[in-house]
Amino acid sequence: MLLALIAVGEALLAVLFAGALDRLMTPAGVAPGALPAAVGIALTAAAALLLQRWLGEAFAQGFVTDCRGALYHAVTRHHGEGGDARWLTVLINDMAALRNYALRGTVRLWTSVTAVVATALWVGLTMPQLHMALAPMAIAVAVILLIAWRLTHAIAAQRIDRGRLNRWLVRRVRGQLGGLPNTNGRGFRKLGELSDAIARTSIHRAALAGAMDASATLGGLAAMLVIVVPAAGGGQQAGLAGNLMLIGFIAARLLESARALHARIGGRIALLRLEERLVAAARRQRSRDRAQPAVRSSAARATLPRQHPSLVPAQAKPPPTESGS
Repeated sequence: MLLALIAVGEALLAVLFAGALDRLMTPAGVAPGALPAAVGIALTAAAALLLQRWLGEAFAQGFVTDCRGALYHAVTRHHGEGGDARWLTVLINDMAALRNYALRGTVRLWTSVTAVVATALWVGLTMPQLHMALAPMAIAVAVILLIAWRLTHAIAAQRIDRGRLNRWLVRRVRGQLGGLPNTNGRGFRKLGELSDAIARTSIHRAALAGAMDASATLGGLAAMLVIVVPAAGGGQQAGLAGNLMLIGFIAARLLESARALHARIGGRIALLRLEERLVAAARRQRSRDRAQPAVRSSAARATLPRQHPSLVPAQAKPPPTESGS
């Protein structure tokens, strides 16, 4: 909630700074107090950004600490049932992805989107001269969402290839250090195949992520051209600096939103893998807990002494009656 309020505050500061720029560039000269106001707004915006990053990192580290603790708790209850390469992959490699999911993904995505929406609403409601400039960025948002759908599949494929490579390396290195005999060579050909596969999926992922960034950048630049070209042709320079500043702010937050969406997608896939591992470990533990009482009761019955039939008390018989003489 506090991060969302800071994001709204950033949008408000952007609007105020745009107004301060317009007062600084009036034909009649600099308005009294405009420069100190602009400096104060700039310092406040910088402080808000610093506070946002600090709070976001604190949230991300707490999230990663909880995930690491839950995963390590599951590992300690795993009882060496195999699959340790998968545990190591999640415990070591996925922590960075989870941190990106929390900080660069969730926090920055929602703060950037909040700032974009708040600023765009202000522009749409109070600045009709900038309505046409919002159209290219709206198109960029649609393109980013379409690319994000394909990016999800690309990241999933990359993680599969990366996990396969990591597990293979763990097994091979353990075998080499343990002195196990090599039955199929040293594995350089297999290493090359796995490395080529992850290189292809990584390049595909980078291309899609770059397309998202390019769409956001192109939308912002096109919006600026929509503002500048009519103003230059008609000689209308009033308010141009503030308008460009607002559009630039929206474009910058849109670019940050695209990058945050990329980080959130990758972290979300890592989080789903972590949840699957924890759920599977808990299911196996419950199965063991249900099986252990049955094993103990069977063992107890096996250790009880068998009772001989002669030791079993016979049914009491009625005492003989005396016959009368």
